[in-house]
Formats: sequence, C-alpha cells, structure tokens
Amino acid sequence: MWMRKLLRGVAGGVCALVTVLLIPGCTVGPNYSLPAVATENRWQDAKGAAALQPEDVRWWRDLNDPQLVSCIEKGISGNQNIKEAEARVREARALRGVAAASLLPQVGSSAVYNKTRTSSTAGIISELPENLKSEINFEQDFYQVGFDASWEIDIFGGRRREVEAASARAQSSIESYRDVMISVISEIARNYVELRGAQRQLGIAEKNIGIQEKTLSLVKIRWDAKLVSELEVEQAQAQLERTRGSVPSLQASIREGAYRLAVLTGQPPDSLLDELLATSPIPNPPDIVPVGLPSDLLLRRPDLRRAENDLRAAVSDIGASMADLYPRFYLTGTAEPQSAKFTDLFRANSFAWSFGPQISWPVFQGGRIRSNIAATEARRDEALARYRQAVLTALQEVETSLAGYGQYQVERERLALSAKSQSRAVELARQRYERGIKDFLTVLDAERQLSDVENSLAMSETRVVLNLIGLYKALGGGWQL
Repeated sequence: MWMRKLLRGVAGGVCALVTVLLIPGCTVGPNYSLPAVATENRWQDAKGAAALQPEDVRWWRDLNDPQLVSCIEKGISGNQNIKEAEARVREARALRGVAAASLLPQVGSSAVYNKTRTSSTAGIISELPENLKSEINFEQDFYQVGFDASWEIDIFGGRRREVEAASARAQSSIESYRDVMISVISEIARNYVELRGAQRQLGIAEKNIGIQEKTLSLVKIRWDAKLVSELEVEQAQAQLERTRGSVPSLQASIREGAYRLAVLTGQPPDSLLDELLATSPIPNPPDIVPVGLPSDLLLRRPDLRRAENDLRAAVSDIGASMADLYPRFYLTGTAEPQSAKFTDLFRANSFAWSFGPQISWPVFQGGRIRSNIAATEARRDEALARYRQAVLTALQEVETSLAGYGQYQVERERLALSAKSQSRAVELARQRYERGIKDFLTVLDAERQLSDVENSLAMSETRVVLNLIGLYKALGGGWQL
C-alpha cells in the first residue's frame, strides 16, 4: 500500500514538473533547408539521348548481353566492397539508435551482499567482561538492492538535434552504399566491355594474319619463279611477324580482364575463365538513351544525396552545440531496500528512496562552448560548399559523357565505312600486283592500313559502349534495385 502511494506521488510530481518545463521548450539552432542550386532545363549535347525517365533502372539489360547481366548480378550479391558499405550502413543505423536513447529515461539496478565480523579484542569491546561479549553477535549480514533512474528533459532540443544529425549520417551511409553499388556495377561493365574489345582486336589480328600469310605465300611463289626479289619476301615476312607479335599482349589482356571480373564478383580470379574466354561480340548499345532532365540528378545520384545529408547533419550539429549554452534539466531517483536479513529485505520499513530534479548550467568554460559553435558553423559551410561543388561536378560529368557518346558514335560510323573501303582496297591492290600493274609496296601499305583501321574501329566500338557506361554512371542509375 505504501509503495502505491509512493509511486503515485512520484508520478504526479514528475508529470507536474515535466508540464511546467516543457511549456517554454524550444529547439535551438538553425533548421535545415535544401540550398538552391541552379540547373539548366535541358542538356547541351544529347545526340542519341532523350529527356525521358528510364523505365528500367537496370540499364545493363539494355546492352542485350546475358553474360554481362550475369556478371553484374553476381557482383551485386558477392562484391566485397558492397558488403563493406552495407556493414557501414548497419553501423550508422546503430549509432542513430545510440543517439535516440538519450531522449529516454535511463534506469539501472544493483545488488550488494556483505558479511562482516567485528573484532572482540579491539576498541571499547575489548574492555567488556567476557559474559557480555558472549551475548554480542560479532558477525553481521548486509543485503541491499538498488534501483536508480535519471532522465534528461530536453528543454532546448540539444539531444533532438543530436538525433537529427545521427539520422542524417545514417542516411548518408545508405547513399554511400548506393554509390559503391553504382561504382561496382559500372566497373564490372567496363571490364567486361574492355575484355570483349580485346577479343574483337584479337579476331582482327588473326584475320589479318591469315590475309598476310596468303600474301607471303604469293610472294614466295613469285620469288621461286624469279619474278620478284628477296626484298619483297622479307617485307611480307616482316609485316606478318609484326601482326603476330600483337597477339600475345591481346591474349594477356583478355585473361587479365577475366581475372578482374572474377574478383569484382567476389570470386577467385580463375573462376570465370571458362565463361569469359569464349569469344563474344562487344555489347550493342541501344538506339536511344533516356537521360531525364538536369534537375533529376539531385534526386537520382547517390553522391549528391550523400552530400546533402552531410550538410543536413552539419546543420543539426550547430543546434546540438548551441544547446550547451543553456541549462540542462534532469529528474533523478533511487530506491534501495536495505536489511541485515534477506527475509526482511522487501518489507516496507526496509526501503530507502530519494527523488528530485537537478539543474546543470555551465558558468565559465573559457570560451570552449562558443568556439565549438563556431567550429560547427564552419563545418556547415564546408558541407555546403562540397554539396554545391558535387552538383557542378555531376552536371559536368553528364555533359561530358553525352558529348563523348554522340561524337564516338559518329567516329564509329565513319571508321566502319573506312574499314569497308580499305578491305576492298586490299583486294584490288593484290589483284593489280598479281597482274604486275602495281609493285608490292602498294599491297603491303594497303594491308597495313586495313589492320590499322580495323583496330581503330574495334577500339571505337569499345569506346562507344564504355562512354555509354560512363553516362549511365554519371546519371546515377542502378542503385534503385
């Protein structure tokens, strides 16, 4: 009964005090607002692109290469950098929980047992007669159970600002995770396309080796017939060996790409060799790329969203530091049953308790608080500058990728026409040489030019797709999985 009365009294006192304290309550410090950033209404150079929102955020599917899709899906589930970023998200969320706990009452408990014996040969007890000493109990037991509670009432909002900052940092870690995912996806796609580009160049080299072997055979026949000099034989042999010399480096590049792709997907280096060493064409880009509007980047790119949340956290830190200028209010209480006998520990007359408010207000800190406020304001300004610079960089990356994508497409088309014409020129040069109309240098020059232009075409085809991957990355696509 007495415990119920005590609890009702304490609860009533708490409610009354909280009501009085919260009436003038406020949250100190500036409130966050998204800074204004100027963006254009359209992209400057959007050849092959359209101001449409992508229907499928998995842009790699638009390249129509099942093996590429398989590699990326393996990377999303197995890449260790993604797992590391995911762990940082869990850490940030847990730290947000730590900050939020400061808004709630903190309750603790303790238990103590002591057994003591008093000396019968020291002090005043030693002077007592032995018959009296025999009636004294020199050994005593002590039992105590303690419960203590404290609650900081967040009148000026310092703790709430800390929770705001922790929430923003948790969201920033999520955006970092998404940014890592975009980087891993684009890196897998780049390495895959480079591998297929090296295979394309290897195929060209092997085809040209076949052409040059036929040319060498023709020259040797004419040399045996005393129709040409040894010089022409050596020239044909030299050109063939030059082309053969390009094969080992291309084969090495292909294997290196396969090793990198395996590691990017979280597997041992040799795990994808069987899949990737089989020759396959360079992925074919789509006719139209949906790029949206410049303003869409603010919502789509994780690095911009991360920079915004970093700014949000920095603004909340100002309020948390300003709260140190004001008093802190606490409610504290303890309840401690104490007894020499365990059976009496929870009786009414064994309870000792205390309850009351507490105020803490720093009087002199040597300028520490205001210096800390100035530091948090400077960090806010740093975060604002980083955010604005990140937006400018993002716009520049998209514009650069769009310009490159359009121009590389033109380059690829022209090189394709050049390769077709040069292939025909090789046939004509060989025919004229066989009829004795042209010298052998014309044939060698035509074959060399064919090899060069076909290699240039293969590299251009690779650049087109690599630039498209860079464009997708610059647009911030892929993290919405």
